[in-house]
Amino acid sequence: PMVILHRAVQAEDKAARRATILAAAESLIVRDPENFASVAQVAEAAGLAKGTVYLYFRTKEEMVLAVHAQHTQRMFEILGKLLAANHGREMQPAQVVDSFCEFVSCTPMFLHLGAACHSSFQRNIDPEVMYQFRTGIAARLAQFGPLVEARFPGLAPGDGITVLHATYAFALGMWQLCDPTQKQAKGIGERPGLEIFDRDFRQDIHGGLLALWQGYMKVPRASAG
Repeated sequence: PMVILHRAVQAEDKAARRATILAAAESLIVRDPENFASVAQVAEAAGLAKGTVYLYFRTKEEMVLAVHAQHTQRMFEILGKLLAANHGREMQPAQVVDSFCEFVSCTPMFLHLGAACHSSFQRNIDPEVMYQFRTGIAARLAQFGPLVEARFPGLAPGDGITVLHATYAFALGMWQLCDPTQKQAKGIGERPGLEIFDRDFRQDIHGGLLALWQGYMKVPRASAG
């Protein structure tokens, strides 16, 4: 029993230290979104030795992915609460879109980190670490897809997963095209000839996602073959 207790305490200590590292990494990223903090900078902010941080994350890119994974977990938790609150009732697309857009607004680094993790960052992320991240997302999609279909009878079987996946893809793509952090830092949209890029990201993403969800409700899915 003492051995089990000791292991439990060790596991709690490791989880707490990992959380401290990720909190420090996120705070530094929020402070300077364009320049992702190094392992040394995160270690200093967390009050830990650099070698200690390397025990948890091989590269700064893996830290960024871990922060993004935490954000993604929160997003699914919010979706789960929304679906549970409407158990047995048919929902409207605006309910999910409003909730997602509010999450994005309250978690501005969610899409910023997602864009980084799906770009050149992958070169410095161990394939097994990325695999674990992707399988985690796949499991969540498999869990929530049928729940979404139950609240939206207009969806065909399998469309729950598809529309959730498309929601993330659309939001990520819109962020990459008009990243508010880049826009503010570099004055994009203010220089001659670039006025077309001076878009209202929140308005665009909300309108686009609403049209996406409404489209899946109204357009019959063609059968394969």
